Amino acid sequence: MDMMILNREKLAVLIVSYGNPSDVARCLKSLGQSTWTEFEVFVCENAGKDAFRQLEDLLTGEEGVLQRVGESPDSIDEPDSVLTTVTKCQLRGRGNTVRLAAAKENLGYGGGVNAWLKRFLADPGWEAILVLNPDTEVGATCLSELMTKAGEGFGMVGGTLVYDDAPDRIINYGLYWSRMTGRTTAVGRNFPAGSVPSSEMLANIDAISGACVLVTRAFIDEVRLMAEEYFLYMEDLDWGQRRGQQLIGFAPKAVVRHAGSTCIGSAMDPKERSALSIYLTARNGILHARRWAGWRWVIHFAVGILTAAQYITHGAPYAARIAFTGLIDGARGKTGQPNSRLQAKFRPNEGPPL
Repeated sequence: MDMMILNREKLAVLIVSYGNPSDVARCLKSLGQSTWTEFEVFVCENAGKDAFRQLEDLLTGEEGVLQRVGESPDSIDEPDSVLTTVTKCQLRGRGNTVRLAAAKENLGYGGGVNAWLKRFLADPGWEAILVLNPDTEVGATCLSELMTKAGEGFGMVGGTLVYDDAPDRIINYGLYWSRMTGRTTAVGRNFPAGSVPSSEMLANIDAISGACVLVTRAFIDEVRLMAEEYFLYMEDLDWGQRRGQQLIGFAPKAVVRHAGSTCIGSAMDPKERSALSIYLTARNGILHARRWAGWRWVIHFAVGILTAAQYITHGAPYAARIAFTGLIDGARGKTGQPNSRLQAKFRPNEGPPL
């Protein structure tokens, strides 16, 4: 059969998973209740072949939210050296196409997004990309609200991101990054759900959180792909800071519940955070500073040392060691995937992984 590229739906939803199929199932179920109908979903499983099989089995089983479809003439369904397996499905009862893909290796968050985005970058038809964390649940009108806001001329759009276990409180409206200290602020953290950021708050937002961020085709044409060198963390902030003339918008009625910490262990308590989360936070903070803060990155490094020292006062000395290693690697310009020992779900109070 001659392969061809078909027109994409107006909205492409990109989800990067890592061995958390139940989260993906919940996210897809919420998408299946959306009032916006013109979308396709593209899932990249980063955790290997076994994780991909578990994802397929759960989603396409008798009780799954997906059903497999037959052979497709669309070349986007063909495996390649990056996405080694692609399974084409549909949302049960909806007909929206959902593609499940297994990555050849852990590509990181930006790499997982880009693996799909590169495939249909030149395709006609689509108007926007929605990047969603797998541990999110979108409200019924969320996609419609985001697309409406994008239609007003905003290239990067966020919604009301709330805690899954406390949906009356906002996680953030967006992210602000201090050029002087390197600290990233979640703008609007713990504000009551339903509140709307002031024009001053919106003006200070550098990027929309990668947990749920919609970008238009105009944004992609100008800004291009997510940065892959961070592997995880800071790629959303970097994306926003490269936006040029593209405007950031906020759709208050686009409600998204976000569980958080389901894959990497990024809990607030240092004794509960994984080694990978601690390391990447420290390393990528310095990598980002070297790119965006000029000589001030040395100040960011000093602030990072103080932060690492605080782990000791919180009873997590191994976390301090991991953070310091991350800072040094950031100063050395080390990028990409960390070593495999750091990627274990290690709790700092159980002993050093390095």
